[in-house]
Amino acid sequence: MVFTSVIYFLFLFVTLLVYYIIPVRFRKIYLVAASILFYMYVKPEYILIILFIVIANYLLGFYIEKSSDKRRRQYLNISLGINLGILIFYKYWNFALSNFFDFLGLLRINYSIPFFEIALPLGLSYYIFQTIGYNLDIYRGSIKAEKKILDFSLFTLFFPKLLVGPIERAHRFLPQLKEKIYFNQNNIVKGSKRIIWGLFKKLVVADRIFIYQTAIFASSQEQSGATLALASILYTFQVYADFSGYTDIAIGTARLFGYDLMENFKQPLLAKNIGDFWRRWHISLSTWVNDYIFNPVALHHRQWGKWSIFYALLISFVVIGVWHGASWNYVVFGLLQAFALIYEFSTRKIRNQWSKKTMKAFYNPISILFTFLFITFSLIVFRSENFMDAVYFVRGIFTNSGNLFIDKPSTIIFIITGITVMMLNDLQVEYKTFKYSLLSNNNWLIQQLSYAALIIYILIAGVFDGGQFIYFAF
Repeated sequence: MVFTSVIYFLFLFVTLLVYYIIPVRFRKIYLVAASILFYMYVKPEYILIILFIVIANYLLGFYIEKSSDKRRRQYLNISLGINLGILIFYKYWNFALSNFFDFLGLLRINYSIPFFEIALPLGLSYYIFQTIGYNLDIYRGSIKAEKKILDFSLFTLFFPKLLVGPIERAHRFLPQLKEKIYFNQNNIVKGSKRIIWGLFKKLVVADRIFIYQTAIFASSQEQSGATLALASILYTFQVYADFSGYTDIAIGTARLFGYDLMENFKQPLLAKNIGDFWRRWHISLSTWVNDYIFNPVALHHRQWGKWSIFYALLISFVVIGVWHGASWNYVVFGLLQAFALIYEFSTRKIRNQWSKKTMKAFYNPISILFTFLFITFSLIVFRSENFMDAVYFVRGIFTNSGNLFIDKPSTIIFIITGITVMMLNDLQVEYKTFKYSLLSNNNWLIQQLSYAALIIYILIAGVFDGGQFIYFAF
């Protein structure tokens, strides 16, 4: 059920209406039932997987909390085995087998077992990481095991975040479930505005760019270098608008029901370096990896000095890479981020000296530009079917001759307008650039008229058959 579809908004309207009609004491169980129906809409049988994950982690959370140290570790390992086992089987099994057989082929050993026709359950990576984090937090003693299975079920299944996150943390979300939620007009207004902004990003920016850049990527060998460069730059804006647009709709939807999901993006295309970028991009994933992989690995090998940081960065970003999918191009994408961060860590003193000697009005824009170009380059690897396709694409940028492909003038006009509006809003949020704003104006009438104009523009320029969100695939 795509967040931009008519069926989703019908589901949302009916679910929200019934939610505020029924007595407060029944609302959580109602939301769990609604979330189950939402998940079953795509493929009913996969609900058995997520229900098993809910029950297993709910029980293991108690065992981890109440057992002795040795037993606690054993139950944690069981939890990790179940969660990672399910994730590896559905997401990485065929990839691992394929590479294993390729390795045997190099040794001239002929051996094989059948591949499975496995469809990845939607949202699996998100709710698996969420439940792993839950049990690790219990093991560390930072939270208590949730006693009510209804609350734990809603923590795992809550439909706005179920398919593409954010990867919510137990210490943030579970306490909200202890509060009684009543109808609040402010929640409805703020949630609706956030949804409208998300729809603008997805339908007007991301899906408009999709029309242009998909045609270019499909025939990259025939396109000029300038066209390939433009398509790459536009893809960066597309991924940002697509994923952050989904997050806006998810956060807005949760707010309608009285719940607060964590922010997943904070103007990442205005980042001044790669470290800054990953503090702003997919925050729920990057902070999860920081807390449960980077910090423990770096601490465990702290006797290595700075090399422990380098090692932890490599491990962390390989995980971030393969989290996106079972392909070597995702591994390379993760390694690119790790190498960039290792460079930044190693040169931070000299870069700080440069920044002090250079005017901020010059240094900051240049830093943002170079960061943007690096992310754009790495997303070519991310976008390609395999690593060699990425190599050919990058080579084409510098070697292919020909004119810039523009497509229809209306497509380019809508793309430029959409990106401009999106980035002007980011500039306003980041720097308070403009004395007068529209969407966040203190004048009630101006703010409402601005959102009304945004809805009209979505109806005029939006692409309503653009398909699912990019991150549904992960």
